[in-house]
Amino acid sequence: MNHQSTVRWQGVTKTYPNKVALADFSLELGTGVHCLLGANGAGKSTALNILCGIRAASSGKVSVLGEQVRRAGPQAKLIGCVPQSLSFPPTLRVAEVVRFIAVHYPKPLDFATVAEKLELTSLRNTQCGSLSGGQRRRLGIAVALLSNAPVLILDEPLASLDIDGRAAVRQILLEQKELSRCVIMASHDYAEIEATADTVTLLKGGRTLLSGATEAIRDTLNTHYLSFYSAVELPAELSRLGTVEKLGEQKYRLITSEPDQASRLIVGTLTEPRLQISKASLEDAVKVLLEEGQE
Repeated sequence: MNHQSTVRWQGVTKTYPNKVALADFSLELGTGVHCLLGANGAGKSTALNILCGIRAASSGKVSVLGEQVRRAGPQAKLIGCVPQSLSFPPTLRVAEVVRFIAVHYPKPLDFATVAEKLELTSLRNTQCGSLSGGQRRRLGIAVALLSNAPVLILDEPLASLDIDGRAAVRQILLEQKELSRCVIMASHDYAEIEATADTVTLLKGGRTLLSGATEAIRDTLNTHYLSFYSAVELPAELSRLGTVEKLGEQKYRLITSEPDQASRLIVGTLTEPRLQISKASLEDAVKVLLEEGQE
């Protein structure tokens, strides 16, 4: 990931009559895959819509490669965008939508290559009104990719996709890193985020709560889960190392920040505990961080 700024929000505020959607929001992102995380209404889509030029900021500045963003401004050619809510003219065929969008970019990719990756080749002559939700999502991602723009914005890119579609999008995201693009997505799919995102930015109440490398954000929660079995009473010392939960008959889980000491105790005192150890996930860490942000 390149830390040189490709996209920049500087003190961006967006207000509506009864709501502040963004409040002095600032963030800089370089090449790589980046994810905005937060509860519904945290400001993720608003930040992306302002970057795309779909919405205008009430105050502050947004720039792409040094070009200030304006609604329908020239910076639009630098961005390929997949909004959360996708809609295409129902009577237009897939190939017609692709041609219409491609002419707005200086160096669009060949649609055949993109279509193959997203299994759209057989749908070229299908009217958009006949597409399923997953097919519309794949078409949206395809037209964003064919823009060949240095910045890709994907708002909930995995919505409505089946397992094969998710795998295809994951591979595409990984490919964008090799192409030195800046990919910004908002998503609630933590497994995909951990697999693809270089950085994570947590938003709360329209502000940046925390931003950093995905692994660093996950590791802010120094918690491990030790699952094991026991047919006898557990050693009392175990409860002093963390929280013990009973998951079923003879099955337990210890939540602890001292996994090495706990592991030695379990293996040394229990017979055939079938011990399994896992770290706290990104989702676990984000939940705790957002809760702490309320305090």
